[in-house]
Amino acid sequence: MMRDRIMRMLMGTLALLLAACGAYAAGDSYDIKVYPCAKAEDAPVIDGDLGDPAWARVPVVDEFTYHNKPEPVDVQTHFGVLYTDSDLVLGIRFDEPNMDRLTPVGQPRDSMGVFHGETVEIFVDPDHDQQTYYQIAVNAAGSICDSVKTDPTWSADVRAGVKLLDDAWTMEVAIPWADLGVRPRSGMLIGLNVCRDRYLGTDKTWSNWSQVAANFHDPLRFGHVVLSPTASRIGELNEELHKGGRAGPVVIYGPDSFVRASSRAIATTAIGEAEALLARLDETRQAEVDAAARKELGRRIDDYRAELDDFRATAAGDAPVPPEQWRKMNHRIAQMRDELRTVIWQARLSALLSGI
Repeated sequence: MMRDRIMRMLMGTLALLLAACGAYAAGDSYDIKVYPCAKAEDAPVIDGDLGDPAWARVPVVDEFTYHNKPEPVDVQTHFGVLYTDSDLVLGIRFDEPNMDRLTPVGQPRDSMGVFHGETVEIFVDPDHDQQTYYQIAVNAAGSICDSVKTDPTWSADVRAGVKLLDDAWTMEVAIPWADLGVRPRSGMLIGLNVCRDRYLGTDKTWSNWSQVAANFHDPLRFGHVVLSPTASRIGELNEELHKGGRAGPVVIYGPDSFVRASSRAIATTAIGEAEALLARLDETRQAEVDAAARKELGRRIDDYRAELDDFRATAAGDAPVPPEQWRKMNHRIAQMRDELRTVIWQARLSALLSGI
């Protein structure tokens, strides 16, 4: 009876260890996008015209990819984000070579008809918990359908304006913080994705800014917006940016000087996190009773430490480092952290099995 109870306890622990291994292995290699969002000194008029001075001072991003594969779409979308005390505001430009075929159709509020034409779908995770998020869809006529997740009973006082041009159409959208249930503050992190439903080509095309696995309703893979951040604040958020086992390259938008400083801050934080994992792995090595396994763990620890020493020298140095080099280095450190977590669990699993 006692032996059966011990076996059940061991098997339960084994299941937890396997689940932990699976959680760390569940990440992807998609870009982790980080947008530093400035507070507007002069809020734009929400009329669809992106000529307001406020839009000239924000980073503009594009690189939209297909919703189900990380390849750039032929017809691109570009947007910027800013905020005020009352609203999160997006300004979006939709390239369109077939403007002669664009015939916007107005829809009733919260009608699913909004999704049957040229539409943008904006997803906001205000608490960055990757659980509760809001969807705001606006079509080329300025009609709105909003929901909390997929529940359309939630409605916000969203304001939108659209303007049709010769080779594109533009949109401004203001989403009240009050309806999102948060108050904006400097350094605040929110999840955001901007997705496009394009119907004017030979085929329907669904594209996204931050790559999802298959469906737009994928909060784990939303991009990240940080309100009025410092470079050091970006570094402090490293763990949150990799939440859910994500280990792809971190892409930071903004001026080169800010990107470099933020990348250095991320590297410094990530190196510290990796060193803490190495210390845990060394504790596991010391407790290992099998001499061969202990030696193998020691070899791995030495290899990781040598690699980290190189990264530490780069992060602590004064030499200018190109953004692409920072991106590759931080990507490798993120991969290393996941590898270390997996090695730690594997070592613990091995010790558990040897004791059964």
